[in-house]
Amino acid sequence: MDKKGLFIDYCSYEASKYAVMNYHYSKAIPSGKLVRFGVWEDGTFIGSVIFGSGANPNMSKIVDLTPYEVCELVRVALNKHNNPVSKIVAFCLKKLNKDFPNIKAVISYADPMQNHKGKIYQAMNWIYLGETAGAIHFKKDGRFYHSRTVNQKNREDENFDRNEFERIKTKKYKYIYLFDKKLKEKLNDKIQGYIA
Repeated sequence: MDKKGLFIDYCSYEASKYAVMNYHYSKAIPSGKLVRFGVWEDGTFIGSVIFGSGANPNMSKIVDLTPYEVCELVRVALNKHNNPVSKIVAFCLKKLNKDFPNIKAVISYADPMQNHKGKIYQAMNWIYLGETAGAIHFKKDGRFYHSRTVNQKNREDENFDRNEFERIKTKKYKYIYLFDKKLKEKLNDKIQGYIA
């Protein structure tokens, strides 16, 4: 625990799910293998930071690495907190790097539809790689759903009607954090200036 009462350690799936359902706009915990960190301030659980394999199976190709060497920061789900988000995420990255030395880079996306530009990543000197190519998302009752989620539900439930959802093409801002700084030279033609 540091001077501001911050403590970070691994947490259960249930704790992470609680944080995502209560503190993250998606209200959905990602599937696949996850590394889940719990965040406490002065002994009170305030949320979770989650890393995973991500939705894009080709993201490791950006830096010519294998899928086992790159992960995605998939959720930062925090209640009210005293410590800056950048400090909390930095603690998690440090622990991730120590416990999973095979991981050479972390990718994350900022969603402009949620008024996110990636200010957290900019504060931590992540590298900005521009906008994603774009993907179709589905919207219903003010909530956004990943196309993979809707398509899977459509296959599994014969009463499910995909036409009840509005289809929206979305782009996100892509950032990368390198544990292995030598990889930066592989990104020279992709690096862009931060968006204001």
